[in-house]
Order: sequence, then structure tokens, then C-alpha cells
Amino acid sequence: MSQALTDLAAPIAETAAEARLAHAVDLLAARSPDRPAFVLGAGGDEPRRIDFATLAAAVGRFEERLEAVRPVGVVARATRPDALVTITAACGRRHVPVALLADDAHDLLGELHDWVTVGDALELPPGGQPVRGDLATEPQHVVVATSGTSGPPRLVTHTFDALLAAVRQAEQWQGIGWLLAYDATRWAGVQVWVQSLLTGGRLVVPASREPDTVARALVDEAVSVLPATPTLLRRLLTSADRETLGRANLERITLGGEAADAALLTQAQAAFPQARITQIYATTELGEVFRVADGLPGFPATWLGRTLPGGVRLTTRRDGELLVQLSRDTAEVGTGDFVERRGDRFEFTGRRSDVIVVGGAKVLPRRLEEVLRRVPGVADTRVYGMPSAITGEIVAAEIALADPLPEAATPETVREAALAACRAAVEPHAVPRILDVVKRIATTPAGKVARRPVALATP
Repeated sequence: MSQALTDLAAPIAETAAEARLAHAVDLLAARSPDRPAFVLGAGGDEPRRIDFATLAAAVGRFEERLEAVRPVGVVARATRPDALVTITAACGRRHVPVALLADDAHDLLGELHDWVTVGDALELPPGGQPVRGDLATEPQHVVVATSGTSGPPRLVTHTFDALLAAVRQAEQWQGIGWLLAYDATRWAGVQVWVQSLLTGGRLVVPASREPDTVARALVDEAVSVLPATPTLLRRLLTSADRETLGRANLERITLGGEAADAALLTQAQAAFPQARITQIYATTELGEVFRVADGLPGFPATWLGRTLPGGVRLTTRRDGELLVQLSRDTAEVGTGDFVERRGDRFEFTGRRSDVIVVGGAKVLPRRLEEVLRRVPGVADTRVYGMPSAITGEIVAAEIALADPLPEAATPETVREAALAACRAAVEPHAVPRILDVVKRIATTPAGKVARRPVALATP
């Protein structure tokens, strides 16, 4: 590891949280000006590299504009990660609240009507907006929007301390390559680029989420850490070119946003035997709650009812919903996630908002998806509810086929086998009334399976 990076860990960590991003960029630019901070369009034809010197200059220029305009707050509507970082770092050091909003959260702008909006050009309006007083003494915070998978998106406010709380500064995290497959404005995406920048890392942004493009980005840019939702990882493992994927040299895979089942964890470990797989349980509202690194789904049953390192306490409601208490001084919070005990583990079985109610009977999509994924020829699946005038809802499902299919299999025989597997495993009301074969399973902009009508991600 470069001494230039390890020597910077302490001064970066000791800086006030709101100024830490900007200070880290400045220090890295001074020590290693040519070190790439970003690789944009990785895996495509013309990747673009942005070094720390260029990033530091952009942050400095934007800080000067903030001082001149003195806005009440800044809404970052940038699409490029380097522009989002520039805005966030500058706003933090200049004590200006900043909101990172994805495209599907634009309806929430009314709540921030006094704030100025800044895009990729990093231009601030010259005047005519409400202005703040002393920027050095006013409170500052970061506003993000929830993903919308469990209800309409809403704004959540965090301090910079909370934003940076999960950053690891140990030597093994310094100067490595991170893939950004998440939306850079979501809580999970923000956590990735914050971690990368504060440790002198290289943030690798693939040209698209197409599996082959992501695989090329992993290989071409020597990525060490792959943070992803289980849905995106499953797509990578089932659809990317095997030879390309085999040349990736991942050291760590971090999974979040959804529960990972045992089959996916086994498949990932087989594909990347040298990689350590960590599952992170976090929410936009609570931040990171806990991590599991034993390669098994869910979490140890012994964790329930105990105070974990860091002060977190886990309990459940009578219906199985997981409750979280972050510390002795905070209230218990319902997560909306259901868990059930299976042997010596508690495994996630679904979200309250995902439950399909068929004539008064409840169906958890995740359980049915586990059945469908075990059918030979099924690469991935999505189970969701559709309105019904008779039963309230009916169960619908989509399956994406493996490539290649098993010998002698056809799309229709796989579909029939999938229905037969459902009939054998679940109650009649939970068997899909509609089962479509699709080219790929739709995901939300947050990289999760779409359970309700939401804007879907562009491949």
C-alpha cells in the first residue's frame, strides 16, 4: 500500500464530518494528483478518468460560487457521480444543506422550494433566491430520498456524521477499486462513493448495468470490491460472459438492499472463491444496522434479543416483523421486513409492503421466488400482485430463462415445470394465475426487483 495513502487516513478521519469529503480530496490531490478518483463509462468503448487534482479544483470552484450566492440549500440533480461528489463536498465544507435526489423523487422538490437546483454543469443562479446568513455557523445536513420500493419516495434527513459513520479507514480499504452499480443518489450508492473517496479509492462506474458491460468493467479496471443488490449480482452471474467473469479478481462482495438466499450466496462463492461476501442490513432512515459475513442467509438466531457490538438490539413483533433499536437511548423501530427462524438462523421472508392478499390469504413473493429459482432453466424471477375484482389481488410471476437452456428444454416446458413446482410447494391461492416468460426481470433504479408500479431502470 502506498505510504502516501496510509499517512492520510488519520488526518482525514480527524477532520470534522461536514468538511471531511472536501478535505480528503484536497489531501489526495496534493499527495497523488494524478491518481484516478473516477473511471466513468467503464466497460464501454471510451472510459473517462478523472484524477484527484481535477476533482479538487472543481470542489474549490464550487465553494467559491456558494460563498458568492449563499443559498439556503442546494438540490443536487446531477447525473454524473463526479458532479454529485463536487456538490456534496463543497456544501459540507461551506455549511450548506444539500439534497441528493434521483429522477423519480422530483415530485418532492416542493418541500425544498427555497433551495437552488444544481445539475452536471455545476452552475448556481446569480441571485433572486432566498439567501442564508453566516454559512459558517448555520446547521448543515444531507437529504436523501427513499427508494420507493416500500411506498412513495420520501425525504430523509441525515447529518454528515451519520452519512460517514460506516466508512472503514483501515489499511486494507485504502486505494482500491470500487464498482458503483447503485444509483449514485441513493443511500447505498452514496455509501459506496463516500467510502471510495475517503480512502483514496478508484470509483468505477460502468457504462451500463448490462451484465457483459459490468463484467468488462470489473476486469478492465481491476475492481476489488463489488457492492450490489442480490438482484444485480444474480443477473451478473447468470447472464455475463463466463470467460470475462472468470478473469475478475474481486476481493470483496457486499450485498444490500434485498435479502440474499442460500443459492445465490453459494453461486457467488463458487464464481469468486477468493472474495469475502458480506451482507449489509441498512435502510435509508436508519443507516447501517448490522453486517453478516459468514456466507449464510439471514443472521444468527443468537442475535435476537441481545445487544450487538455498537449497541444495536434486534427483536420481532408477533407476526415476525423485525424491530431495530439502534441504541439504548433510541426508540424501537419497525423495519417492515419479516423474518422467521430456520434452524439456528433467522432468515428474511419478505417485506410487509410486498405481501399479496388473495381473498384474505397472504402470500409472500419471496417464498414463491425461491421455489421458481430452483426450477431447471429458470435464471431469475419476479412475483408480484395484480388487482382482481373478485379476490382483491391475484399472484402473477415472470421468469427469465437460463442461457443456454437445459438439454431438450424449451421456454414452454420450463414454464410448465415452473407452474408444476409451484403447485407442489405452495397453497392453491399462492400459485401464479399469470406466469410470463420474459427476456429479463425488471428492476427499479435502485437495482431491486420491482414489486409495485414504479419507474424501472434502463438496462
